[in-house]
Amino acid sequence: MRKLAVAVMILVASASYAAQTRVMKSVADFTGSYRGPDVSYGLVVENSNGRLHGNYVESGRVAVLSPIEVKGGAFTATASFADGTYRTISGTFTASGAVIEGTRYQRVR
Repeated sequence: MRKLAVAVMILVASASYAAQTRVMKSVADFTGSYRGPDVSYGLVVENSNGRLHGNYVESGRVAVLSPIEVKGGAFTATASFADGTYRTISGTFTASGAVIEGTRYQRVR
């Protein structure tokens, strides 16, 4: 009986995980607006001739993302901030939004 219970728990957990992390198939799957935990966080991803670029807001600081490289659901991009600084950010796209360095962003359109 315990083996059956463990097998059911594993099945439910894997089905739940699969529903949250569907694999994106095209550039159009990533484009859109994403809202962070409050108004000082956000992400906009756009498609231009099959290449992704966008804008990123972190703690009220605005950055341009270029290029956004995607492999599966994972991505990396160079964030160039308005104050002249830049850094590489990484995250994943999920069925409901994105996660960037531990911060969840909900897709709004």
